[in-house]
Amino acid sequence: MNSRRPTRLLLAMALATAPIAAFAGDAITECVDLGDDQEIVRAGGGQQFFLRNGSDHYRVSFQHSCDSILTTPRVDISTQGQANRLCAADTRVKTKRDTCRVASVESMTADEFAVRKKRASR
Repeated sequence: MNSRRPTRLLLAMALATAPIAAFAGDAITECVDLGDDQEIVRAGGGQQFFLRNGSDHYRVSFQHSCDSILTTPRVDISTQGQANRLCAADTRVKTKRDTCRVASVESMTADEFAVRKKRASR
């Protein structure tokens, strides 16, 4: 087995997630009612994902790792039992395997979302 392969893989993963961790948007203070026009970009190794809701864009970070976000075909977002509601507190993201608690939600620009989307598709 090539001993360089695991090292290269770890380096690539670190480089891919480092810019994401550096993101600093404005924390939302009000809840957001989500519409039908949504796009989710999975990134950050299960620590976060990026959400486009119509013309608004967000980074959603989890309290703990939510590895199932990386592979699930469907994501349901709810706050205190109210479906399609995203808040800075008490929001849950349900995947096929897990229910994960949201730690924070930050707004981001459309350009920043596009950059994150492009990076995630590599």
